[in-house]
Amino acid sequence: MVRHAFVRCAVAAALASSAVVAMPVAAVAAQNRAPDQPVRAELETGGEQCATGEDRPYVRTRPQLSAVLRDQDAVPPVYVRLTGEFEVSWQDAAGERQVRTGQTGFGTSGRPVTWTVPGDVPPATEVSWRVRAFDGEAWGPWSSDGGKGACEFVYDDESPAKPSVSSPEYPDDTQWRDGVGVRGTFRAASSSKDTVAYVYIFTGESPKTVEAERPGGPAELSWLPERAGPVTVSVQARDRAGNRSEPTTHRFRVSEGSGPAAHWKLADRAGSAEGADAAGGTAAKAGDGVTFGAEGPSRTEVRSAAELDGSAGAYLTSGAPAVDTGRAFAVSAWVRPDEVGRGMAAVSQDGEGVAAYRLGTDGDGDWSFALGGRDGTVVRAKGGTPERGEWAHLTGVYDPAVKTARLYVNGRLVDTAENAPAPWGSGAAQIGRALEGSGQGRNWDGRVADVRAWHRVVVADEVAGLAARTAERQGQWRLDEASGSASPERDGGQPLALGGDARIRHDDQACDPLDPECGPGNPPMVGAGELVLDGAGDFAATGAPVVDTGESFSLAAHVRLDPSAEDRTMTVLSLPGEHAGLATLRYTPQRQIWELALAHEDRAGAETTTLKAEGDWATSGSPHHLAVVYDDGADEVLLYVDGTVAARAPFHHAWRSTGGLQVGRAPVADAADGWGEHLYGAVDEVHAFAGALSEHEVAVLRAGV
Repeated sequence: MVRHAFVRCAVAAALASSAVVAMPVAAVAAQNRAPDQPVRAELETGGEQCATGEDRPYVRTRPQLSAVLRDQDAVPPVYVRLTGEFEVSWQDAAGERQVRTGQTGFGTSGRPVTWTVPGDVPPATEVSWRVRAFDGEAWGPWSSDGGKGACEFVYDDESPAKPSVSSPEYPDDTQWRDGVGVRGTFRAASSSKDTVAYVYIFTGESPKTVEAERPGGPAELSWLPERAGPVTVSVQARDRAGNRSEPTTHRFRVSEGSGPAAHWKLADRAGSAEGADAAGGTAAKAGDGVTFGAEGPSRTEVRSAAELDGSAGAYLTSGAPAVDTGRAFAVSAWVRPDEVGRGMAAVSQDGEGVAAYRLGTDGDGDWSFALGGRDGTVVRAKGGTPERGEWAHLTGVYDPAVKTARLYVNGRLVDTAENAPAPWGSGAAQIGRALEGSGQGRNWDGRVADVRAWHRVVVADEVAGLAARTAERQGQWRLDEASGSASPERDGGQPLALGGDARIRHDDQACDPLDPECGPGNPPMVGAGELVLDGAGDFAATGAPVVDTGESFSLAAHVRLDPSAEDRTMTVLSLPGEHAGLATLRYTPQRQIWELALAHEDRAGAETTTLKAEGDWATSGSPHHLAVVYDDGADEVLLYVDGTVAARAPFHHAWRSTGGLQVGRAPVADAADGWGEHLYGAVDEVHAFAGALSEHEVAVLRAGV
């Protein structure tokens, strides 16, 4: 029998006068083999793998069935066009077997064919299906033949019942409940027996899913409030087919987080023998290695601290526990180590043989929050680098619901220890030491201030607030006027001395119409005047440093480059040392961008960290706002361009510059007078701060407020 040419033929091309020899069609037909049996691994029900029994898929719509058909005869240059026949079957309400079949269009060997289940397939019924292939002459075996078994599915178009939602900590009412940092448990339950999960979403968060305890059973979800206010949680039951119920909305109110259970400010008067508990608890008695009246961390509300000398008497203890370590808790303190080569404890609580928790430093040079378990194991969250004589804020948080121990340094999360067991012990709280196998040890050498402990989780925003250090303005030069050869600082601080031909141009100043720096349409960037520099030796500078660059600092200025000088490197601001510039903020002509270079030490040729504002073109003739922020607590430097972060990089090499703030020039080793990169353009509203400005604060400066 000769087959029709469109079913099976030799692939040949006879273009123009080419002749191709191919196997005779009759010979091909005589050797025909039936198509292969479809493989279960290549069968899908609505995109899900073929399965039976408890693993059968549940689908919300009548599914499209898919099968890959194959034929051994499909070996180039021969191809085979295959059709598939699908069969679905089920038992109706009377127990009669119902069967429906359908055929697909042509497909090629190794490619899938599809068929959509007909509309009379009933919902909530177990349906079996199988498939076979036809090559135009012969049918291949069914996919279920030889004990392979059929595929199954259940078409389910009914949504589960709307769930109930309840919570012992946060019931649905109008009362304000405690509160931020106190985890709540919510129970969702649907009466539908096919409910397998619950989809929920809290106010301001993304949807999440929790599995039911069993099919048709309830589920519990845990939620930690991070801010106060009215809250809603919307919950839907979901069945195996993915159908969702109508949502249930549970409304409640979250109050501000409760205050600390213990709070030793350590701001007691010099000569005191104990530190008072501002939370009303037991005072902490001081050992003979403690001295009150030391200065606290600058730019904070914590004005005083206790000085501990690192001896065995360097401690304070209340004689009672600060927190119940069997539940969620948090501890924090401001600390300033005078020694960094060994492990020291700023805050701890006695456990069974070891400290239940310990907040301080590890001997490997990290900050550490350690938990001591019942079996003697110790779990640590650690990170960040202690620096001798530098203040840092530490917070340790234990959350038993998720079994984590978190360590925050200067308001930033640096590490999370997972699978943390509940610390063991309810002994006395300790400041400046920790219990070890051999007794109390790890005595603190340095200062400690504002020790707090909570019976709850302290959330990230609260930690950041505790660790906040305000930026304090050290200088603001409006550059609206000049007295003699200097422009004054707003509050009477160091003036900016004007060098070369530098001058202050005023908005109402009469000028030569041919002078491009003074022409119409080019008013001062901020206020009534601006500093004008000609790029030929002009500059402005203070006579001495205006910020301590060994700690956090920020600089900002408005600048406008002259279009005729966009082909030269020009410095806007710089902070010089004796042999190198600590920080140089400049324009680079190669890519016409802003760049910040920071030297790692005060040495000619020192290694530098360079930040490039790759995405911000330094348009000449237009005003730009630039800011440099060095955050000592985060060991990071940021470059802002026009109010947004343009580049950021880690920086661990801060040192104290010894020269005054330079405007319009930078130290250059091979220059005749040691200065170069002079700016041709205008500068306005220069600011210098002790501390790291926030992005919002930089945006305010950009607005000229």
